[in-house]
Amino acid sequence: MISVQNHPLQLSGNKIWVAALVALCLASCTTKKSTVLRSPSSGHGEQQTAVTKPPVDKESTITKMGDTQRVNGYAVKNNRIALLLPFELSNIAGTVKKEDVERSSLALDFYQGFQLGLDKIAKEGALFDLQVIDSRDNVAYNATLGTAVNVKDAVLVVGPVYPREIKSFGQTFANKNVLQVSPLAATMASEFSLPNLVSITPSIRTHAETLAKYVAEQYYNGDQIVIYDAGDDDSKQFLINFANEITKANPQAKVKTVMSINELNNSLVLAGTNHIISGTANKNLVKGLLDAMDERFLNPGNQFKLYGHPNMAKLSFENFENMDFYALTITSSNLVDETDGDTKKFIGNYKAAYKVDPSEFSYKGYDAALYFGRLIHQYGVDYVSRMTQEKFSGLNSDYRFEFYPKWGYANRSLGMLVYHDKKFERK
Repeated sequence: MISVQNHPLQLSGNKIWVAALVALCLASCTTKKSTVLRSPSSGHGEQQTAVTKPPVDKESTITKMGDTQRVNGYAVKNNRIALLLPFELSNIAGTVKKEDVERSSLALDFYQGFQLGLDKIAKEGALFDLQVIDSRDNVAYNATLGTAVNVKDAVLVVGPVYPREIKSFGQTFANKNVLQVSPLAATMASEFSLPNLVSITPSIRTHAETLAKYVAEQYYNGDQIVIYDAGDDDSKQFLINFANEITKANPQAKVKTVMSINELNNSLVLAGTNHIISGTANKNLVKGLLDAMDERFLNPGNQFKLYGHPNMAKLSFENFENMDFYALTITSSNLVDETDGDTKKFIGNYKAAYKVDPSEFSYKGYDAALYFGRLIHQYGVDYVSRMTQEKFSGLNSDYRFEFYPKWGYANRSLGMLVYHDKKFERK
């Protein structure tokens, strides 16, 4: 277990020196694993059971004890935040190796961003006792952390990161009046059944529902909406109830689902705009779709607008000359604009402190620290009741939480990106 009293580690050089200093300074024995952004199982989405705000427990009592309060019998320190991240320092044997750095980089990046966020709001008078704990990426060990003193009396717990550890920790963390933040996992909140869980990363269902509503708003009489279901895993997850979501938002919309390029070609209209939704982000399948659109686009009368799976942001479209005409639109929870003044300032501060560029996880840590730190500073232990009312727009992420009595708070805020001039731009 690691205690860091709201002071950043003084790091320099590359990530190898970062990991070495962490190991030496913290004397404890955490991966840039993209698998943390795990896709959910099938379902009907989360919005059906959302309520405006969580119910107030009429038997809940708050008793002040200096800088500690008792909430429903549990001691809570008003300024203590527990940060549970998978540094996996116990796996470092002797000399720090490249694999040690890679294994701990996700945790380091998030921690460093989070620390800079706390440093920023400290200037506003919001001071916190940050307890940084190595969760070890170990299910059994995370179960023990739920009863650890530096965790159970915290006003906020951020982590663990990976789905199995989130569930393991949540089952032993008894004080459900304190929020447990899932900082990176895109798993649907309903899979955890933890009423105090905060899921920051919107699930793929939220992406689909948001895009379906947007497509419905773009529809005019005479248009045709064509959903291209390629039958791969991306399509199966992303297109569940997609057609129903469109017609729910716009009952007048003409929607057709096709399973092949031939079906798609036979479903196009000449009089209006063809709104094409790609459920797949497979580069070969997307290429086939774009080739077909290019061929039809050359014929007078065919108009297209293209929408797609959020993972299409990872594809290259430089070889497709007509992409600007199709205005490919996707949803995204990663909204960093490096030309923005506040973002430039953060990048400068981050490089000055850690001698490396911030990653996506650094931005996410920074945004989380600003949002929750300010919320706790303003409302104390009552911050939980404000979650569904306080919206947030950060450097990387926007937050708009909805509350579900059985599985906590889910972020429903997403941005729209449009492909233009060989890159995606925020709409």
